[in-house]
Amino acid sequence: MSSLLKRGKKWTATARLPDIFQGPAASKSISQTFTKKDDAKLWLRATEAAMKLGNWRDPRLEPKAYGPLGWPEKRFAEALDDYRVKVTPEKKGASQEAAMLQMLAREGFAQKRIRDLTVADFADFRDARETIGKSASTIRNNLNTVSAVYEWLIHEKSVDVSNPIASLRKRRRGVPQPSGHRERRLRQGEERAISEAIAGLTGPAGRQWKALFPLLLDTGMRLGEAMSIECAWIRQEPGFVVIPDSKNSSARHVAISDRAYAGLLDLTDREPADSKVFRFSSWVAENAWRNEIRITAQCPDLRIHDLRHEALSRMSARGADLKTLMRQSGHKTVAVLMRYLNPTPAEQRSRLFPDDVTVQANA
Repeated sequence: MSSLLKRGKKWTATARLPDIFQGPAASKSISQTFTKKDDAKLWLRATEAAMKLGNWRDPRLEPKAYGPLGWPEKRFAEALDDYRVKVTPEKKGASQEAAMLQMLAREGFAQKRIRDLTVADFADFRDARETIGKSASTIRNNLNTVSAVYEWLIHEKSVDVSNPIASLRKRRRGVPQPSGHRERRLRQGEERAISEAIAGLTGPAGRQWKALFPLLLDTGMRLGEAMSIECAWIRQEPGFVVIPDSKNSSARHVAISDRAYAGLLDLTDREPADSKVFRFSSWVAENAWRNEIRITAQCPDLRIHDLRHEALSRMSARGADLKTLMRQSGHKTVAVLMRYLNPTPAEQRSRLFPDDVTVQANA
């Protein structure tokens, strides 16, 4: 009988072969560990279904990655696919990385044998991405993901190959560097315009966004964190959302405003403790933001993540110290936090000259 057990902060799923299974297998059961319960359930269902259909192949019986007939002779696309299946599900942001790996597997360099790939292949890929207008951050993330796959081959699969991205980084314009972080703040009237646009949404998305917008704007939470909230998390301590496993892999107490708290309570009334507060997916939320809310509010360049910048900048302007801000944001270093603190000219002058008559007159 299959099982799903929580061990520490991770979930271990164990699938057992049914008696009708006739294929080769290393043992009668196979286990895999995940950081998310939903991912473990998904793997368990897929594995059990394949076993019952009789087309399941035991990955433990795959040939080792040694010798001339091993990984060096395979196409790099196979390494990308294997990494996506075996490593990516254990990461936070697995869906985004999986999509990127699938995109990379369609590139020309991915059709080459691993032993034939050189630094020039990835320099050409970089140049092609730049030509079609991809940002420095996007290209950098693409190359860093390729590098992670190479490191996995080298250290986990014992493949005798060098990491071409490590060599590319040593070149003068090897891996693009981001030009700078975003400093987009809400302009006068935009908060009201966005609230009005949300009020005009029809269907369940409108009710969900009515609670989600003040939550993001007042707390500085990441969208993914907000979408993961369960009812029990907001019932644990009034005025807080207690996130048991945030992006930095540690529990975090996020203080929430009265209006955000009221919005959450409205969505969770009489709901079971383990149910999600927000019933739409991140994709649906982002789609409504991009194609309806910000267009109607006439701020088409405003991104959802800009609300995190806005929230933390407002907290800083109200006098919150760095330690408090780091607890709220979940950042581990001041350097990363500082990217989110972008005072407006008015806030800058107000903090530097609080007793200035001009400042008081314009307040």
